[in-house]
Amino acid sequence: MTLADLAADAAPRTRSIRIAPIADEALIGATLRHPRIFPHIRDDGCPTAASLQIVLSEALRYLGVYDGDKYLGLFLAHPHNLVLFEVHTCLLPAAWGPAAVDAAKACASWLYEHTPCRRIVTCVPEGNVLALRLARQAGMTEYGRNPRSLLRDGLLLDQILLGMNKDA
Repeated sequence: MTLADLAADAAPRTRSIRIAPIADEALIGATLRHPRIFPHIRDDGCPTAASLQIVLSEALRYLGVYDGDKYLGLFLAHPHNLVLFEVHTCLLPAAWGPAAVDAAKACASWLYEHTPCRRIVTCVPEGNVLALRLARQAGMTEYGRNPRSLLRDGLLLDQILLGMNKDA
């Protein structure tokens, strides 16, 4: 390996993150069932990963995340009303780190541009430090807590409520 090879490896990689709606049940299912994603999106009332049913509906938007042609995972967005959307992050390990922040910002931009959405919210279970960091780095701020509102592995967990507005 030459010095030029080392420098090329160390140089920051340019990403070309894009968001696109997806309706491929197999791809969505494989993403949600991924062993590094499923434990973070389930609660004690959820079926097993193997029996998880994918619901395609006008009320749910599965937004695929791509770096060029490489699939990185998805965001699930569902409206609470015309202008308020709740978003759930399901990014594969290949997208973790700086790419995840770029993806989250791209998701917000896509929602603001392609829907009437004006506010995006999410809820992060206490203890999920990486998800909390991602939400904050993407521009969300904490606006409250939903105490003891998630049952996971027999424990009642608080959920941290975060949001961002289009105009902020």
